Amino acid sequence: MAVNPAQEELYTVVESLAAGERVFGFLGPRGMRLGASEVVAVPGDLVASLGSMHQQGGKRRKFDALERSLKAGSIRINSLPAPVLYDPVAEAPKSIAITNGTLGVVDPSYVATAEESSSSLSTSSLSSSSA
Repeated sequence: MAVNPAQEELYTVVESLAAGERVFGFLGPRGMRLGASEVVAVPGDLVASLGSMHQQGGKRRKFDALERSLKAGSIRINSLPAPVLYDPVAEAPKSIAITNGTLGVVDPSYVATAEESSSSLSTSSLSSSSA
């Protein structure tokens, strides 16, 4: 069964706090022009991606630009992809989330339930055995 992951599981959401239109060179491969209060979703964890580019021998220019923009208050990170951790007791991945102001864990939207997994396994087993 195909499941579409939720935006908050895969994207960093940033908001421009600049008074007018501004180019943020660290967003996307060639930068993004954002208007005042414009919100965009960037694939992946922006901070980790820019940090890892530097760790792998790349230039630190984009990471430094992000840091300067955050300190200057011209951009805000509204959310990063939630970390996914494996729960050995439940034998399933769990994601950290805030629900009604309380920190807790949830099932990632792209994880099939045990019932869905066993039904797809049963179906695929039947298909391959009858071939």
